[in-house]
Amino acid sequence: MDKRLLGQIGENTAADVLRAKGYRILKQNYRCRHGEIDIVALRDGILAFVEVKTRQSLSYGRPAEAVDERKRKHMKKAALCFIEEMKDRRGLTGSCSFHVMEIYVEHTADAF
Repeated sequence: MDKRLLGQIGENTAADVLRAKGYRILKQNYRCRHGEIDIVALRDGILAFVEVKTRQSLSYGRPAEAVDERKRKHMKKAALCFIEEMKDRRGLTGSCSFHVMEIYVEHTADAF
């Protein structure tokens, strides 16, 4: 499967899971000069900056293991850009959290 399509499927699945947990999706694929944040969501006035990692195999480890220090730095800087853009928005407490969502997709053909 094409990596871009797999990533899109993973991000859409993650957004659906977050909605089911009571989050409101504010933005998917937020981009600024510092990088990208897959999903920005809001629940109880707290912003959640979500990195989604989707894999078809665990042969290279768990998906979250790919979120290294460099990626975390970029996410933090991108989150600050988002907050700056949204500073006048009501309902935001100024609190935020960073999340990693792992999506693992495995297709077993002719399983039985």
